[in-house]
Amino acid sequence: MKKKLVLIALFVLPVVVYLFFSSGVYNFAKLPIKSDKVADVDQFALREIKVSEHSTDEPLSLEERITLVGYLGDQLKTNAGYTANLNLMIYKYFERFDDFQMVLFVNPGNEKAITDLKVELGRIFDVSKMRFIAVSKEKARAHFKSLKTGLDLTPSGDHPDVFIIDRARALRAGHDEKRPNVYGYDFTQAVEMGYIKDDIKILLAEYRLALKKNNNASPELEQRLPKKEE
Repeated sequence: MKKKLVLIALFVLPVVVYLFFSSGVYNFAKLPIKSDKVADVDQFALREIKVSEHSTDEPLSLEERITLVGYLGDQLKTNAGYTANLNLMIYKYFERFDDFQMVLFVNPGNEKAITDLKVELGRIFDVSKMRFIAVSKEKARAHFKSLKTGLDLTPSGDHPDVFIIDRARALRAGHDEKRPNVYGYDFTQAVEMGYIKDDIKILLAEYRLALKKNNNASPELEQRLPKKEE
């Protein structure tokens, strides 16, 4: 009897523990989906504000990207520090991931403010994935409604929240136990930056684990890892 117990302890229990934890890896808390089929932004490709040496030639789209979408209106012109949290605490942290980008809607007339911003920030880090679209308030509002949040832009065409859109164009947001009934993240509040950072990490890990589970992680997985310093 004792020999059997020893054998169980040595061989069976480790296998049980391994199966328990390995199954848990693929059942970790995923970032909840709030709505799906968010409108793509490819229709606004001709309205993207390009800045020489600080813009990408990649097609403008939400497909196959983890995207932070924001609606700034005229805030870049009226509030110089409006995007500081996003620029320094979020974008700079994730811009090294190949499938991350930021798409920000602004009102027409912000071209100079955006050019100045990208040139200034471009001295510090790569801003090519920080993409600005200049469209009318009506078109920005129509895209905002595709998020299906029940919210609306201000009369000036802006909103304090930014939104995480996944690779399948679904709106994702933090767990209800932490932030109930919330669709976005108020980027005027520094504390919200921590929530954004944590939730983007969860989403990146979710894709990474899905690739591993499907035995399809090799070259594609590498694209989702931060680039190494040269």
